[in-house]
Amino acid sequence: MQESFATVFVGRDAEIENLASLAGRVAAGQGAVVLVEGEPGIGKTSLLEAARTRFAAAGLQVRIGAAMELQRDVPFAAVRSWLDVEGTPSVSGSDPIRALLNSGDRAGDAAATHEFTIAEAILDHIDTWCVAAPVALIMDDVHWADASSLLVLRRLCALIEPLPLLLLLAARPLPRDRAFAALSAELVERRAPMIRLDALPDSAAATLVRHMVGAAPGPSLLRKVAGAGGNPLHITELVAALLRDEAIMVVAEIAAPRKTAAGDGPAASLADAIAQRLEFLSRPTRDVLPMAAALGPAINVAELAAVLNSPLLDVWSAVTEAMDGGLLTRVNSELVFRHDLIRDVLADQVPASLRSDLLRRAGQVLQATDAPIERVAYYLSAGGHELDKTSLDWLVAVADKLIVRAPELAVQLLNRVATTMDLDSAMRSVLIRWQTRALLWNGRAAEAEAVVRAALHTRPEHSHDVELRWLLVQVCQAQGRLADAVVVAETALSTMDLDAEDAGRFLGMCGLDNFFLERFEAAEQAGRRAVSMGQSSGNPLATAYGLLALGAVRYTQGHLDEALDLSTRILTLFEDGTGSDQFDPYVLYAHCLIELDRLTDAEETLKTAIGHNRRMHGVYLSPNLLAKARLYLLDGRWDDALAECTASIEAPDALGYAPVAHSLAALIGIHRGTFLPDPDGIPAPDERLGSTGYAQLHPWVKALTQEARGHPDVALKLLVDTHQRLADGLTASTLHYIFPDIARLAVDVGDKDAARSVVDSAEELLARRATAARKGTALLCRGLADHDPDTLFMAVHAFQQSGWPLYEAQAQENAAVLLAAAGRDADARSALATAIRLYNRLGASWDTGRAVARVRPYGIRLGVRGPRNRPKSGWAALTDTERKVAALVTEGCSNSDIAAQMFLSRRTIQSHVSNILAKLDLRSRREIAAAMPRTR
Repeated sequence: MQESFATVFVGRDAEIENLASLAGRVAAGQGAVVLVEGEPGIGKTSLLEAARTRFAAAGLQVRIGAAMELQRDVPFAAVRSWLDVEGTPSVSGSDPIRALLNSGDRAGDAAATHEFTIAEAILDHIDTWCVAAPVALIMDDVHWADASSLLVLRRLCALIEPLPLLLLLAARPLPRDRAFAALSAELVERRAPMIRLDALPDSAAATLVRHMVGAAPGPSLLRKVAGAGGNPLHITELVAALLRDEAIMVVAEIAAPRKTAAGDGPAASLADAIAQRLEFLSRPTRDVLPMAAALGPAINVAELAAVLNSPLLDVWSAVTEAMDGGLLTRVNSELVFRHDLIRDVLADQVPASLRSDLLRRAGQVLQATDAPIERVAYYLSAGGHELDKTSLDWLVAVADKLIVRAPELAVQLLNRVATTMDLDSAMRSVLIRWQTRALLWNGRAAEAEAVVRAALHTRPEHSHDVELRWLLVQVCQAQGRLADAVVVAETALSTMDLDAEDAGRFLGMCGLDNFFLERFEAAEQAGRRAVSMGQSSGNPLATAYGLLALGAVRYTQGHLDEALDLSTRILTLFEDGTGSDQFDPYVLYAHCLIELDRLTDAEETLKTAIGHNRRMHGVYLSPNLLAKARLYLLDGRWDDALAECTASIEAPDALGYAPVAHSLAALIGIHRGTFLPDPDGIPAPDERLGSTGYAQLHPWVKALTQEARGHPDVALKLLVDTHQRLADGLTASTLHYIFPDIARLAVDVGDKDAARSVVDSAEELLARRATAARKGTALLCRGLADHDPDTLFMAVHAFQQSGWPLYEAQAQENAAVLLAAAGRDADARSALATAIRLYNRLGASWDTGRAVARVRPYGIRLGVRGPRNRPKSGWAALTDTERKVAALVTEGCSNSDIAAQMFLSRRTIQSHVSNILAKLDLRSRREIAAAMPRTR
């Protein structure tokens, strides 16, 4: 008779009670995360199982999963174990997460955001679970987790507090890679409790032994057990070996080891104990198990039979015997070795050469089955052999999917096979393309470039490979070297015999890259040719890129009507909802609407754009979020602007928009009187596309900070230099946002040249396309330069029409100063009161203080009565958007549900929920519902 390998759970009462206490907190609506650490065999898994029972008793819906060594290179494999739990179907009928994980998308289309998209979908799923009921997510062996899963765990840690969610993780203490170290740092920052499982106390060890032998252990038996160091697994195996050898006797209800001859006795180590246990198995089982262990921690009986070329029933019989003997166990739907130590002992019985051959055979055999391609790739990679022709053909056939589903494995295999000597030129060309795409997908653009350039320069047969040239354009762009990308594209256009479709896409890239390089004439020329080629070849993407290049140039130059017309043509191309994840058909249209003062239309367009990006998994989420933040800055919804900035900062930043979001948030903070101790502390703009389009924001923040510190001359110089430097570049379309501050500072410090220069620039922009905001800006600048309050009141009216309350208030403030200087005190007080009312509505306390200080020298004082700033706490402090979000939270909607209803991103909703909790001094979403004012 074979005893169970299961370890009795003893000696962890305090830890269990600690976890049960946290479960009660989670059941009340407040989240928690806990990390359990301990050496192999110390009882982490047993603690998780015991906790699972207590969590379920507390009313939590429990999902338990585990990371596996075999899947360390498979993105999201660890967190996917939560999705694959038996008996816990998806909340919704469809499962978009599995569709994404099993994606066959073309590698390269969504390299920058594929991981982000899946992570967001998983977080949406978890959010939905938490709305239905309090949830406990348990993950064992987190030290084996893939990098993508660790990223999701980090995000969960940051989101967990307001959710009814308990996240329980277990891991070995060492070694740790960079991704795990980042998770650990997040746990430390969140002050998450950590449970370190040390050796069992002597009393608990004695209890464990007593349970196994059926009698109290005597001193001599305990001394022998002490050699296991208090490790429950080691104790269990040591005592099991003694029992197996009938080396324990019970006298007067006390268990003691039998005396044995020298050199005879039970195993001296865990490995010996496990090896001895195998001797009690049948010969076929002893033959099968080491082979299975060499292949990995999980066993698929049908696959194992195929690899070993053995009858299925024979393999099943061996697996059943191993399960009965406690060597194997079932975790969810998989058969796994009960412990890594057991598998290691078994795998070590297989010689290295045989193990390599076994892995290679597994890779070869499983190609013809339904085995996941990432598992086949693992075997082919781990085997270390050159691929045979069948395996090579398989790799080429699945390369696009493999790059997405197991990118690191794809790189390993493709790097190996692409350098194989005996390949024909056609196969080598195909492999080099896939190798380049795999490296590019993995963010290793420099390596990808080296591969492509080596192929183009050393092998004549590749010199006319259009796809390799196109990939070279992409790898240059991925490294931010747009000028080099243009050179590659133009070389292809001038030296290769391209058809219209290929010429169109190269020209489209030339147009856009030249635009971002501020080569506007070249961008227009390439854009026109791209449109022509795209239309002649029926390629809407080439046409769209050309139109975008043309429209972007006209927008930047201030010709808004032409830009709007071109952007409308782009929308027409994709009106059926098709498109590319690397192209946003709404971006230019939305920007044109903002500058045309059609703010409501612009907001609706940006909501549509966010939905489009959600569907297409594109790279333009951050630009759209930031465009909304800019819109809300202008129309005075500053809390909403800050929410969009936060969401933009947390989104993937392939294009460099995070520094812009930081600057925009800092700008709002300055107006509200919250100054950074050092404006250089916010990230400076870099050379990426997002930063260059908003390059005025960072120096604007620095200038206003200098003004607040009493250095208006320094502030003016910063803004004038910024104006001169950026006047003819990408920021020209929005550079007029800083004109009112230049005009005000120029008058305050007596710089007539600066005042006149900004008037000229504002009126030149107005001449290109008159809008209410541009008219207001030009009138404000002229009114200050001419010391004419009547012109400033005309500016007030224009800003009222445009819906720019901050600028309306600034025009009133400046009018108050000029009126006070002219001795028109009553009119000055009226203008000042109006300015302060507008500032108070925005919460712009710094502007209020500045306005009051500017009129004080003329004897104008602020009255004791008058409007006050909006409250900073309580329900009255919530914005309209926050009230809508709070109402939907109260109705039981998840963040993802609210995002879908309000046409916002989930991260924006998450930011709004955080703001609501802070303003109401609450800690969980459930408390929002409890605190919601009741209306009769």
